[in-house]
Amino acid sequence: MFEVKMTINGKPMTEANIQSELEKAMLEAIVQGIEETVESVVSNDEASQITVNVIGTDIEDLSLNITGPDEIVAKVEAALAE
Repeated sequence: MFEVKMTINGKPMTEANIQSELEKAMLEAIVQGIEETVESVVSNDEASQITVNVIGTDIEDLSLNITGPDEIVAKVEAALAE
C-alpha cells in the first residue's frame, strides 16, 4: 500500500485537526478517489514505492505531489490526470 499525506495551509491534516464533519468527509473522499485510481494502474509492489502528497491552501485549492520511481510516478500521474 502507498502513503497519502495531506497538508492544508502548511499544516499536516490529521483526524485530530479536521474542524468539521463536512471537511472530514471531503478529505476522505479525496483520499479514497486517489487510492482507487492508483490501485487500478499499479501493482501492490509498485504502490508500496510511492507517496502521494495532497497540498493546498484550503480544501478547494489542492494539488498532488507524487514521489517514487519515475516510471511509476508517470503511470500514476497519467491516471490521476484523466
